[in-house]
Amino acid sequence: MKKKLFFQSAVTATILSYLLIFIGGLVRVSGAGMGCPNWPKCGEGWMPPTNIDINQINTTLAWIEFTNRMFGVILGISIIILNVLAVFYFRKNSNLLFPSILSLIFVIVNGVLGGALVWFELNPYIKTVHMLFALILVSILSYICIKSYKMINATLFKGLKKNPILSKSLIFLWVLIVIEILLGTGIRTNLELVSIENPLLSKGEQLNALSSYKYLHSLLGFGLLFFSIYINYHLRNNSLLLAKQLGYFILAMVALQIFLGELMIFFDLPQLTRLFHTWGSSWLVGVIIILYNCMKNE
Repeated sequence: MKKKLFFQSAVTATILSYLLIFIGGLVRVSGAGMGCPNWPKCGEGWMPPTNIDINQINTTLAWIEFTNRMFGVILGISIIILNVLAVFYFRKNSNLLFPSILSLIFVIVNGVLGGALVWFELNPYIKTVHMLFALILVSILSYICIKSYKMINATLFKGLKKNPILSKSLIFLWVLIVIEILLGTGIRTNLELVSIENPLLSKGEQLNALSSYKYLHSLLGFGLLFFSIYINYHLRNNSLLLAKQLGYFILAMVALQIFLGELMIFFDLPQLTRLFHTWGSSWLVGVIIILYNCMKNE
């Protein structure tokens, strides 16, 4: 019972972390980053105003940013519950206790970074670190999920053959995915700056104004596609159905993100496309961690 309860708590925290990444992306594409002009308050009070007040706060943007903050609090509470369960039931199990404590540290630090984004008026460097910490947090929570799942379903993972090449490939793929997401974040930040400085430029002209590193994002994307095919090749004879399914998911998601990315370059797609492009990429980070630990002998 306690194993299942801990696993359910880990899954809940992981789902909430992905929802928070989605809402954080919504804040960005809607331009609501400064919807609440201060932190931790929102204007003069703790709640956004219900109509435009004397400080001319945009209520819609304020509520989007406020929702992001509230989801951060809810995620923090879920991780506190996860830590309480880890301390009470698994304090002698370092594979569960230490990652749980680490997740609590990361969610607190990332909350402070969220405040720093407001204090320093959406500083691009803080924005990048904020995203990086969110990806690390979801990776830690995904690790806790698969570790606790294996504890409940130990028989499913017995007799798996070691595959050092596959394990190293998955670690390398995780690093590349994180770099790819951060590159995309940097490109979007620079496009926003170009748009502010040159509002009359078309989208194509804004892209041309960026330095040549913009091509690295696309090249790395296609590299990830071929690398995902390589990983699926190594999974073809694996006896664990879950591993094969996760491999197919990674390949399909990488292909979808490339497709969306190229569409955004050549067509004037809605801002929500950018949101789902980033959010879908963040799924890969956690799924790779889960697949890696499926292959790992305990």
